[in-house]
Amino acid sequence: MVNKLLLTGAGFLLVSASMNAAQAADIVEPAVYDWTGPFIGLQGGYAWGNNDTSTENSENGPPVFVFEEDSGSLKLDGFVGGLHAGYNWQSDSLVLGIVGDIEFADMKGNTEVSINDFPLSDLEGEIDWLGSLRLRAGFAADRALLYATGGLAVGGAELSIDNNLSDTDADNQETKWGWTIGGGVEYAVTDALSAFLEYRYTDLGKIDVELDLPEGQRESEADLDFHAVRAGLSWHFNGI
Repeated sequence: MVNKLLLTGAGFLLVSASMNAAQAADIVEPAVYDWTGPFIGLQGGYAWGNNDTSTENSENGPPVFVFEEDSGSLKLDGFVGGLHAGYNWQSDSLVLGIVGDIEFADMKGNTEVSINDFPLSDLEGEIDWLGSLRLRAGFAADRALLYATGGLAVGGAELSIDNNLSDTDADNQETKWGWTIGGGVEYAVTDALSAFLEYRYTDLGKIDVELDLPEGQRESEADLDFHAVRAGLSWHFNGI
């Protein structure tokens, strides 16, 4: 009787162990998200900058300078937004990529050119479009990606001057080239859609404008650098 009981118990243990092993084999670990592949998307945000300006006469005469409480800064700010596209490569947790974007911009600002506290003219700056071609490098923790980015920047800028003493004015429109650098965080909401928040600093150099006057030329110059915070969505095609 005892032997039968032992044999029955051993058989029960073997059957139970086999069932548990089969159930364990059916459990599959969830796949880690793979960032490799092309993506496209859209973004929008706010940009702002406090730029130095200078004004001088091209001929001898009394000094001309920008006179304001903030020492003649040209404050550019406004909306930026547009489209982007790129490609990611992932190796373990390291993610490398390239991305380009093109944006509409509505960044404007103005200041006053004065001599001996007397307003001579108004100086106005504007950036109406932006673009960039950048590299990205970051570390992924499954669906979360923390990255740095930097590269080439370009934009359409305008600087105009309006003389208060007469009806003369002048403006200069140029395509300006420079650089941009920053970083952000991105999260894959689904396998095909991610959301990101990004900060970047951009420097497009300087722009100047010359005003022709009876006594000679007056030249004004302004820096074109600014900060921007953008949020956006990207659609991923990881199977391509």
